[in-house]
Amino acid sequence: MKIGIYDVDSHNFPNLALMKISAYHKQNGDDVERVLPVCRYDRIYASKVFGDEYTTVKNLCLQSDDVRLGGTGFAITVENGKEIYRKEKDGDLPYEIEHIYPDYSLYPELTKDTAYGFLTRGCPNNCGFCIVSKKEGLQSRKVANLSEFWRGQKYIKLLDANILACRDRIELLQQLADSGAKVDITQGLDARFITDEIAVLINNIRADFESVLCNWLGEKY
Repeated sequence: MKIGIYDVDSHNFPNLALMKISAYHKQNGDDVERVLPVCRYDRIYASKVFGDEYTTVKNLCLQSDDVRLGGTGFAITVENGKEIYRKEKDGDLPYEIEHIYPDYSLYPELTKDTAYGFLTRGCPNNCGFCIVSKKEGLQSRKVANLSEFWRGQKYIKLLDANILACRDRIELLQQLADSGAKVDITQGLDARFITDEIAVLINNIRADFESVLCNWLGEKY
């Protein structure tokens, strides 16, 4: 099969779902490339992270009889000036794709010596400005080990919404510390869960602390 990949947002940040889809199809012997308007494909995957107020589908000629749309952006509408997320429009990746090692070659410049992924999903906070609790659930839960998306890269972009709220936080923080990689905890840390034991583990992680800001505290106070 000839597979086309269409990153609708393409805001200088790699699309993790598309990297996993690409890896799955390449593993099964398919040809995969970023969509070219002049080419026809057996199947096209289009992924959109943000709502239409930020990004819209470009007027490309998607030449395929099988175009599959996915991602949070297709499940968001704006009603009375407020974003509304509809979970029923946002399907999950199949297990065998969700848990595959990403195809970082899809974004060679953005992923140079850098791994991207989630160790946990969900968040108990249900903040009004954030859809994570609605999309992933009101409980932070472990979904992967670090080895699922990291294989010795110098840098790790951790995308978890609230890793410290997960009951497996000690194990997962230890994995990050043992990696020796520089970790960008992109969504910050929830200070309410920091104990002496957790503080020691965080101190053992080569974290990019300029980006480790507690977004919850910033919004509340």
